[in-house]
Amino acid sequence: MAMNRRHFLQSCAVLTAFYSLPAFSRSPVAEALFGHLPSHENIQKVITAGPPADLLMFALAPEKMVGFASISLKKGNSDLFAPQWMNLPVYGRLAGRGSTLSLEQLLAFHPDLILDTGNLDDTYRSQAEKVAKQTGIPYLLMDGKLLDAPQQLRQLGRLLNVNQQAEKLSMIAERYLSNAQQFALTQQQNPRSFYLARGAKGLQTGTKGSIHTEAIEMLGFRNVVDIEGFYGLTDVSMEQLYQWEPDIIITQYDEAVELLTHSPLWAGLSAIKSNNLLVFTGMPFGWLDGPPGINRLLGMRRLQSHFDNAVEETMTHDLRQFFELFYHSSLTSPQVDLLMEMS
Repeated sequence: MAMNRRHFLQSCAVLTAFYSLPAFSRSPVAEALFGHLPSHENIQKVITAGPPADLLMFALAPEKMVGFASISLKKGNSDLFAPQWMNLPVYGRLAGRGSTLSLEQLLAFHPDLILDTGNLDDTYRSQAEKVAKQTGIPYLLMDGKLLDAPQQLRQLGRLLNVNQQAEKLSMIAERYLSNAQQFALTQQQNPRSFYLARGAKGLQTGTKGSIHTEAIEMLGFRNVVDIEGFYGLTDVSMEQLYQWEPDIIITQYDEAVELLTHSPLWAGLSAIKSNNLLVFTGMPFGWLDGPPGINRLLGMRRLQSHFDNAVEETMTHDLRQFFELFYHSSLTSPQVDLLMEMS
């Protein structure tokens, strides 16, 4: 059947939009190294500095982990994870606010490398350089944007000498991100707006363009909290929420779910009235944020499945596969059903 002018122009618009999307590539992910790296085969014990690095290292080489900086697999549904990973110690954070791991404790582990991921700003660089100089342990900072996840996995995989595992994970990350970008094209004409309700009261959120809402925005959804020049966490008021009237409200907090579904303050919001509250719980860490690490790949995929029939059909398989490859744990059918129900 011949294509008329209108359909031709629409097709051109879609193609133009597709090629204007941010693309993941195999160009190097930004990193900063302080100290001298040992050879690949001599990196056998790694200290992770914070939660995003916890999950990145866990996915690539759990056998090289000293433990977790702050991720506790025993929180919540602890039987989701294989027993050998449950026994890894939680030794405390080394990076950012609330650091609890002392240099004395750090040295007692005799690590070959300190790894952190997510932020390469001057504060983190200065801290990493200081720790490396004081301890003599090399400290590697890696950028942590979700779009860079495939290359981040490959890059760290080469460093840790686990290339085969890194390639498996990278291919899944590329598939999820590619599918997400294709789905985002369908949102361009009339994008659904969303609000991410963080904390027990639901009044903390990530602004547009922040690492906290990156996985949601990747799907083409529009963040109602847009502060020019600011990309981080902020507090909002109920008055602002009623002005914004998001189409969808998303939360990962059980305490917030109780409030959002029973408080008259929230009941008047159209998203609540129309049952467009999406809840992502059931894990010892967040699906879409908390931490803003590679865990967001699965959260992004699950969120897409609520609006994309093709992804919905494969979601239980994707969930099992992600746990097998990224978390080295096999889910039972009841566990899969429970996680699907809680997300």
